[in-house]
Amino acid sequence: MRRLHHVSVRVRDVERSRQFYQRVLGVAPAERPDLGFPGEWYRAGSSEIHLIGQERLAETGIDPSDPHFALEVNDLAAVRRTLDGAGIPYLALGDGVLWVHDPDGNTIELRAPDRR
Repeated sequence: MRRLHHVSVRVRDVERSRQFYQRVLGVAPAERPDLGFPGEWYRAGSSEIHLIGQERLAETGIDPSDPHFALEVNDLAAVRRTLDGAGIPYLALGDGVLWVHDPDGNTIELRAPDRR
């Protein structure tokens, strides 16, 4: 693992949460692409906090909008091979990121080194 990339939490009211994170905690907004659902991203040192203003997207299985933490890994292809070899299911959207559940069902995002 290279570093903790971000932590994502689900919020009920994005505007109320924006006021809290920006005005009360004083965290700086980060650029967020249009993901098709509301949310905000913030810088927290070398990591980020992602607010998700979305109900759960999937009824079952791995849902990338679930609360999660993201780890940046040195070699995502090697991680994928390890998961495949262990028979652990994952969700891959694109080349640079995948999601997996830990043994207790917590969602973890694993991502290639940040290209920003």
